[in-house]
Amino acid sequence: MSGTGFVDVLVTFSSGLIHVVELKMLRKNGLIGPTQLATYMKHKHRKEGWLVFFDARKREGRTPIPPTINHPAGIIRTIAVDINPLAPSKLHGGV
Repeated sequence: MSGTGFVDVLVTFSSGLIHVVELKMLRKNGLIGPTQLATYMKHKHRKEGWLVFFDARKREGRTPIPPTINHPAGIIRTIAVDINPLAPSKLHGGV
């Protein structure tokens, strides 16, 4: 637990350096999670955090996810995992 809630993932290396990672499910456009992650970053005294999106949005009309978000708490780096991929039948011009 970190401050006001549970951090999804804290990665600690043998050097003691902590990486704060927040996981979010995207079901519609609009970024969720930067403010929450920034709170955890402040609590853990980190100027960089990771926001991982599991992107379940339909491909049509998706707004892009920026690779980084500048926040007063620091830099938030983003990673998007597409969990709504094209069906194999549509990949090669199938019906």
